[in-house]
Amino acid sequence: MKLNCALLAVVLVAGLPLCAQEAEATDTPRTGVFETRFGERSPHSQPDAMARVTRWDIQELPAYDLADHTFQLAVPEGYDGDEPYGLLVFIHPNSEVSLDRFYARTIRGVLAEHKLIWVSYSGGGNPVMPNIRLGLALDAVHNVKQHYELDTDRVYVSGLSGGGRMSCMAGIYYPGIFDGAVPIVGTLYFRDVKVPEDAELRALIRGDPLPDNAVWPANLIQPSAGALRDMKREQRWVLLAGEKDFNMPQMRAHFEQGFARDGFEHAHYLEVPGMAHRYPQAEWFSRAISLLDAPLRDQADPAALPPADEQTQRRAQGRLDAAMRVLERDEARGIRLLQRLRQEFPNTEAAHEAGRALEHLLGAE
Repeated sequence: MKLNCALLAVVLVAGLPLCAQEAEATDTPRTGVFETRFGERSPHSQPDAMARVTRWDIQELPAYDLADHTFQLAVPEGYDGDEPYGLLVFIHPNSEVSLDRFYARTIRGVLAEHKLIWVSYSGGGNPVMPNIRLGLALDAVHNVKQHYELDTDRVYVSGLSGGGRMSCMAGIYYPGIFDGAVPIVGTLYFRDVKVPEDAELRALIRGDPLPDNAVWPANLIQPSAGALRDMKREQRWVLLAGEKDFNMPQMRAHFEQGFARDGFEHAHYLEVPGMAHRYPQAEWFSRAISLLDAPLRDQADPAALPPADEQTQRRAQGRLDAAMRVLERDEARGIRLLQRLRQEFPNTEAAHEAGRALEHLLGAE
């Protein structure tokens, strides 16, 4: 299989000013926000190893030098090495990146609250070939593990837009490395999914009008039966979409017709009201991390999820009303709608009511 250059046709975001302090990697764990370089490639990022996993033609994989790339780290001040922290690898859509503004507005408190170390990298934006972007994400995990005590059940990957698509690729192709993923305003899947017939949703989709019965084609190789079985049971996913984003219809379809239909037990869909093609606010990012972490707790604590806002509560109630109407004429479909409501609108009154209805219909979950 040749490298699919169509993956690169995604929207770039404006670059942020680079002003984080340069630092060379050392054996002493460092906290704060800083840039560094790594000197050792991951064995998984080598072309022959990657070609075996992705089935890309090894002759089509451009080489890269790790020395040409800087990595941005954000390590909470509370990290002292005594307690393992989770790791979040973030794949940006633009090649020149800085954590400063995004870190201050969105992720600083989230990382501290959830005890996560953040790593991203420069020189791996949308115009860069996917094998390099994926390779650098694998290199990041490999090297951070050598300098920090990591919780090996909490190694996550995320990204925005084209980076969100790459985070799907990383999660699907390397489930043994990434325990979960948060693709933001951009997804991929390993099966075709139908474009919705709903005219309002279709109006959001950027590009030429689509014919009836159109599909978004699969962009990934389907995992083996054994690997897929394990991923459905163990891997955690949160698809983080924006209500006004042109990628939202595809993301919703990837969740409903992909992850949910295929039986991923720990897959969730969050749709941020009013959000277009941009970074989410801190509360939504925190909610996504809470959902990734939930299966690791004996029982998910609903209080760990920020309460849904009024608009989300109204939308969830509308979904509940529709599901209850469907339930009267098609119980199986109504049950699926109630289950989907709980995943899409966690911590709403409607989700709690849907849970009670499901408990009555199916017995205690």
